[in-house]
Amino acid sequence: MTSYLFDIDGTLTPSLEKMEESFEDFFLSWMNEKKVFLVGGSDKVKVDFQIPPSVQSKCGGIFCCMGNELWQNGEITYQNEFSPPAGLTETLIINQMYGGFPVKAKVGGRGEIFEFRSGMLNFTTIGRNAGFKERERYFKWDKKHGERKSIAEEVERKFPELEVRIGGKISIDIQPKGFNKSQATKWVRKNTPSQMIYIGDKCTYGGNDYDACRDLEISGDGVYYNVDDWKETEGLLKTL
Repeated sequence: MTSYLFDIDGTLTPSLEKMEESFEDFFLSWMNEKKVFLVGGSDKVKVDFQIPPSVQSKCGGIFCCMGNELWQNGEITYQNEFSPPAGLTETLIINQMYGGFPVKAKVGGRGEIFEFRSGMLNFTTIGRNAGFKERERYFKWDKKHGERKSIAEEVERKFPELEVRIGGKISIDIQPKGFNKSQATKWVRKNTPSQMIYIGDKCTYGGNDYDACRDLEISGDGVYYNVDDWKETEGLLKTL
């Protein structure tokens, strides 16, 4: 039986929003007699906000924090830890202070710029409490100016033991090398041997779905699909 692995934010839900009710009904029906795993970058609290219990209860496992946590039947199966190296947060704060986006958060002001999660650190220059319109404005600005890509390259250059991936609309995920979403595909390969299909919205190089997709390419036991949003995911599932 094929195992299906889904990114969450931007793939099954609108960015930082709950799963749409119409899609929830469709997805629950589609899940029948299938092995389904969720692979999110956020922590379990945010997953619980975005994904309804009806969907979670039908999953074989929920990987959170870039695969650094695995939840099954409401219990945590494993959890990785991460202590940022000296100088990392200072480097990020400097990037935040001197970034080019017109409206910036103040440290400790409009939302925190850091979020420490199991096995990783999430960072954004504009503050976690930025509203939907500001997030969209930053996302479009960043596409043109490449701020997140530039910060990722600097962090990997200064801290070669770390890797950085772009996730969501406004942030980057920082973790020790290997502490990425490929942990999910490797766990499924070991514990539920099967062909895998991975679906995400950041499957290209530098995105936070890339490592899982690359792992499938190398191992040859799965394929992946890059989607733009949950609507495209729904259309894709109707054809699989």
